[in-house]
Amino acid sequence: CPLPPRLLVGAPWDGDRQGDVYKCRVGPPNATCAKANLGSAASWLSPLSGGTMHLGMTLLDSKDGGFVACAPLWSQECGTSVFSTGICARLDGDLQPVGTIAPTAQRCSTYMDIVIVLDGSNSIYPWYEVQNFLSNILSKFFIGPGQIQVAVLQYGERAVHEWELGRYRTAQEVVEAAKNISRQEGRETRTAFAIHRA
Repeated sequence: CPLPPRLLVGAPWDGDRQGDVYKCRVGPPNATCAKANLGSAASWLSPLSGGTMHLGMTLLDSKDGGFVACAPLWSQECGTSVFSTGICARLDGDLQPVGTIAPTAQRCSTYMDIVIVLDGSNSIYPWYEVQNFLSNILSKFFIGPGQIQVAVLQYGERAVHEWELGRYRTAQEVVEAAKNISRQEGRETRTAFAIHRA
């Protein structure tokens, strides 16, 4: 027997104006609707914190049985600038996200990877000044996915990665991690080895 007809409903004001899409059965008096929960199902669709995107304002049928849902106010953050580029999500017939279409989104010009090579040998004293300096520098970077990523390698006699690129997602997380770095110590200061390792 054929499946009952279904109706897609865009709900651009759902979830504090983030928006979503519902798939509803048509016909029975007690018909139910299933919510896609796209904000949690697809991390790449999540707007900036507190931002609105109105996902579901536009819905387009797709030839493969799925559909496209658009969010015209989706924004990307680049440093201190916010660009409302809009984004569309491709979904299959079961409301599962399979990709995005964001032709005007660009890689932020603030993007870079930074590896800090930190001397933790006995020749560095007092250590709290190193921690303060590191925290001060790191707090000025725009750290986040698609922007600046920071790693720290501390050296003395050995070279040890305190954390890898991409481990922390915000400047605040990196600053907290920097405050908790303890000095390695050691009698040797193997700077060239540490730089090569980094």
